[in-house]
Amino acid sequence: MNLENAKGELVKRYKYLYGNAFLILAPYMYEETSEELVKRLKEQQIKFGNIFADKPLIYLNISKLDGINSLFEEFLLSDIPMEESKLYQLLQSKKNNKEYLEQVSYGLALLEKENADKRSFPYTIDIFKILSKTCDYIEEQSGDLNNKKNKLNVLDEYYRIGRYKNNGKIYTSGRNLDLHDCDSLSFIIDKNPRKPLRDKNDVGVKNNSFITAIVTAPHYEDNLSIFTENEKQQVYLTYHDELPCNLEIACALEEVYIHTSTDTRLQRPKNTEPCGEYFTINENEIFVDPSDSLYRYYQMCPHCGYIVNIPKEILSDGIKERIEDRCSKDNKLFRKMYLYSELYSLDKSSTKGQKRILQK
Repeated sequence: MNLENAKGELVKRYKYLYGNAFLILAPYMYEETSEELVKRLKEQQIKFGNIFADKPLIYLNISKLDGINSLFEEFLLSDIPMEESKLYQLLQSKKNNKEYLEQVSYGLALLEKENADKRSFPYTIDIFKILSKTCDYIEEQSGDLNNKKNKLNVLDEYYRIGRYKNNGKIYTSGRNLDLHDCDSLSFIIDKNPRKPLRDKNDVGVKNNSFITAIVTAPHYEDNLSIFTENEKQQVYLTYHDELPCNLEIACALEEVYIHTSTDTRLQRPKNTEPCGEYFTINENEIFVDPSDSLYRYYQMCPHCGYIVNIPKEILSDGIKERIEDRCSKDNKLFRKMYLYSELYSLDKSSTKGQKRILQK
């Protein structure tokens, strides 16, 4: 397997797990029974003198996944096509199983119940839970240590794809989160590697062409990954209705203008003209001209203040809906932005003496 094929296979597997993690994990959501709750509260009272979390705990019973650890490992690390893996075939067969889907629904209901009162840091069941479980399983491997290290390095690439955020920041961490990638020090949690408890003959997936292609591939210096930031961005945008964080447009008049019986082209403020500089398109800075259905979306150029049309073709329906909803909450927003544009232009053309007077 060459590098491009291996990278393509890794991305395909990542996407499948990302989109189906809830189907795999939801049946393992668990709510503490009343008997377990009473026992835990008594133990807390004796040990700490206080009671914490006096309602039943809801959590992912991760130990119940032990029976399919080997399926996760095969899915993520083997050199067979994804569709031939046991995990893929098992999950596909479960998608039409009424009893299994009822377990999924029950698990998702528990998840919703757990997060009902949480305004931040909601409990999640996602691909990271599967990757973490697989890492723990491989760390317990006691034989074929060279390949064990290689397998963990391959899992690092899955993590690096998952850490991409489309915010311009380059994340470099694999399975071990480093300080650079943390938005808060509270997220740095030392995690000791699992002890090698498995029999030496239980080596799981052996070295293969997929593993070799990934671990011998050169890494980019900026992100320590075999994938470019653009490649990771493409994976991210498959599942997130966002504009690319590096999408730019030139400050210019609309290149294509459709003449209609009614001239709908926006009449920009006097003294403003496009500067030709490029700037990043930002959804939160786009505003709507409520009187125009043809050239409806605009953003003010940060370099010169000119009102630049944002082609509606590059905006998804979801993005348009969010922009429309935000702008509808302030019926004077367009007028404000129009005035800001004019003031920006006047300020740039003012002399230093005039600016001092204006600042007073």
